[in-house]
Amino acid sequence: MRVSERMKFQATQNRLNEARFFAMDTQDQAASGRKLRQVSDDPSGTIRVFRNRTRLENVGQFRRTIDYVEGFLGKTEDSLRSINETVMRAKELAVQQSNGVWDAGTRKTVSFEVQQLAQQIVQLGNSTYGDRYIFGGFQTSQPPVAGDGHYAGDDGLIYVQLDEDSFRPINISGRKIFEISVKDHGEDVPLLKIIQDFKDSLQDNHPEGIYQASSRLDGALTQLAEMTASLGARRASVQDAANRLDSLEEFALKDNVQIESADPVTTAMDMKRAETALSYTLNSSAKVLGPSLMEFLK
Repeated sequence: MRVSERMKFQATQNRLNEARFFAMDTQDQAASGRKLRQVSDDPSGTIRVFRNRTRLENVGQFRRTIDYVEGFLGKTEDSLRSINETVMRAKELAVQQSNGVWDAGTRKTVSFEVQQLAQQIVQLGNSTYGDRYIFGGFQTSQPPVAGDGHYAGDDGLIYVQLDEDSFRPINISGRKIFEISVKDHGEDVPLLKIIQDFKDSLQDNHPEGIYQASSRLDGALTQLAEMTASLGARRASVQDAANRLDSLEEFALKDNVQIESADPVTTAMDMKRAETALSYTLNSSAKVLGPSLMEFLK
């Protein structure tokens, strides 16, 4: 009989402890707003939380990379637009001066503007972003366009990782900007040489040379249009990567909130249920232990 009463007491004590623990746990959830406070609360959920936190750290790093790339591409776009405008101005002058109504004096005057356009091409070709020359390919530490128009860069494409799954090129070929493929020449001709030859033809009052420059400048504008389209594709791919990072961040944050955070309505219902369970356990324990307590203590 003594063993039976001890077992009854122990079982009642266990029920009371469980009811108290449930009540304390729900109160702690309500106070902290978190249902995941230690690994034992949800081992698999804890692993997911750690993975999501790693993803979020990676998202932050990729975002910093994308910020740099967007700045690099923005500078490239501005420089390429200015180069295109400069070549278009040279083309306008070539069309204008190929007309036979202009005399030698006028053409010589125009040649000074063309010389300024040539200088602008060199300056724009050696544009930098930070400490990098943007049109030099892998040769980012030295000017890619020499004073005589020679292209000193290479065809290297610089790839950077923009998300967990892909690397994207961020630069465009400077060679395809500053070396122009022309039909009347056996090899590519430096853009600056085309403009310099145009200037010389103006100074020499050479209509045929002016007409040839006009045709070659058409080829330059065509290649510049192709490079502009290529740059647009680069920017679109970067934006796609940024959008994917936004989606990944949103998913990871929502998943962690779902795992870690306690729902206020559910917590309130759990607290009420815990209060009821504890009250019921206390009342039932008193009824069970009351009549036999003295016997148990004998």
